[in-house]
Amino acid sequence: MNKKISLGKSLAIVLIAITVTVAITMSISMKVYNNLIKELPNRVSMYSSISEMDELVRKEFYGDFDTSKLNSSIAHGYIKGLGDESSFYMTADEYIEYYNRESGRISGIGISHTLNKDTGYIHITGVAPNSPAEAAGLKVGDEIRMIGEDKVTAENYETISQNLIGDKMSTINITYKRDGEDSKKISVVKGYSIATVSHRMIGSTAIVTINAFYGNTPAQFKEVMGEVKKSGAKGVIFDVRNCSQGSIKNAVAVLDILVPLATDGTKAIATAVNQNGKVIKTFPSDAEDIIIPSVVLINEKTAGAAELFACDLRDFGKAELVGTTTKGIGTMQQVFQLSDGSAIVLTVAQILPYKSDTYNKVGVKPDYEIKLTPKQETAIGVMEDSDDPQIQKAFSLLPQSE
Repeated sequence: MNKKISLGKSLAIVLIAITVTVAITMSISMKVYNNLIKELPNRVSMYSSISEMDELVRKEFYGDFDTSKLNSSIAHGYIKGLGDESSFYMTADEYIEYYNRESGRISGIGISHTLNKDTGYIHITGVAPNSPAEAAGLKVGDEIRMIGEDKVTAENYETISQNLIGDKMSTINITYKRDGEDSKKISVVKGYSIATVSHRMIGSTAIVTINAFYGNTPAQFKEVMGEVKKSGAKGVIFDVRNCSQGSIKNAVAVLDILVPLATDGTKAIATAVNQNGKVIKTFPSDAEDIIIPSVVLINEKTAGAAELFACDLRDFGKAELVGTTTKGIGTMQQVFQLSDGSAIVLTVAQILPYKSDTYNKVGVKPDYEIKLTPKQETAIGVMEDSDDPQIQKAFSLLPQSE
């Protein structure tokens, strides 16, 4: 049986609802208003200072200047003022380059490399299967001495090595030398996504090196691990020393290949928590995994996504860690594109690994601390395995690795 509500009661209910809604809205509005008012003097002061400087520059500066460069410098300085090395500003052109690199879309010749500080040349540490580099006959251990007509030196390594990547189907001339042979000059076509994962077999042990966690890293890693399993490897050494590039998302995708369903701890491979303590992202895993004894090599230049990789493999009981404490960047970044095509990368959350406490600002500590000399540090990827104490320790922890 339906009960009728009097008009007076109906109006009273409506008025109460309106009052509650207004009260909630006013409460929220007051909080927003108070925050705006609180920050207003600082904002006014900042805008006033910039305006005053701009007026003085335009009036008193002796010389020409580029307004767009001034604006870019202001933006760079603003984000740099946050004091967070993981947050930064990019111009429109820089953002395109960054996007392509993070996606793994920069085309290259299919090698990973490092600087041999003893010779000053580019030392090849990995050659991807079916890559232009492999087709041209390049091998691990070869040293690139010239790119085009320019000689490789320790001073120009960072810039000249960029010539090894770039537009697909363009050709680059390389002069290289192999031990016991004369220098050779070859032409290599750029037509291969930049290699971030490489591996080699030492007896029954696979050494898998990850240089970055870019968009193409998970697929490359899956392919490499397929080859490792086919080889009948008894153990794997994952080398993420000096690895600091890439995203948490890509590190999780790589981890998911190795670890089973996350059921303990946070019940996720990783969890992102913002400054208010709110979970803004969880990264689950599936039930498939790879069962093989493993060791992860880390050092003080292992940062960000690579730290999560090492920490989670230990959390899942998949690996022990050898080396030195990592850098301690346990945060997640997000890209925000601005209206003019430029962009900012901002740290938006702290990352919690599977079981361990956060490694942000403290780093991931190894199970076995093995330090290298300064000379050995600069020769990672170049020196012989027998001269690398961290690799030797890793060998000793794995079965049948001789």
